[in-house]
Amino acid sequence: MSFEAESRRESTRPARLGAMDSPALDLTAALARMTWRLEPGTFALVGFSGPATAQDLDSLHPPGQIVVECDETSILVGEAALPGILDRHPAARVEGDLLWITFEAPMGWEVVGFLARVTRALAEAGIPIGAVCGYSRDHLFVARRHRDQAERVLRALFPST
Repeated sequence: MSFEAESRRESTRPARLGAMDSPALDLTAALARMTWRLEPGTFALVGFSGPATAQDLDSLHPPGQIVVECDETSILVGEAALPGILDRHPAARVEGDLLWITFEAPMGWEVVGFLARVTRALAEAGIPIGAVCGYSRDHLFVARRHRDQAERVLRALFPST
């Protein structure tokens, strides 16, 4: 394919991130633009030995996360998927009734300290968290019993939310 044809093809592809969504490249920019939201529903973190099955992967509906380690697989899924996973992995450990918090402004990999800032504020309030990172966004999960306190802390950090 010629350079001109390739350039035309490139220009017709939809952009993944618009000008307003270009990733923040430093902590100051990330903090200034950041908003957050609670994802709908409740979630469960499930850990089991061995690999995930195809059915486990099918249970991942956005948002969801899987981590495969040498001796354990962990899946963060909506609680509706929990019965099927437990049928396939009866010895699995479960931490349920979790809320998923998404930090909406995308950040570049150059940003240093965002999660440290957020998790420190939550830790100072006595709120245990789990962290999940996507390519462009960070996410936290907290037990629902900590919802009100976590929302207060996050509103103080990000008043525009």
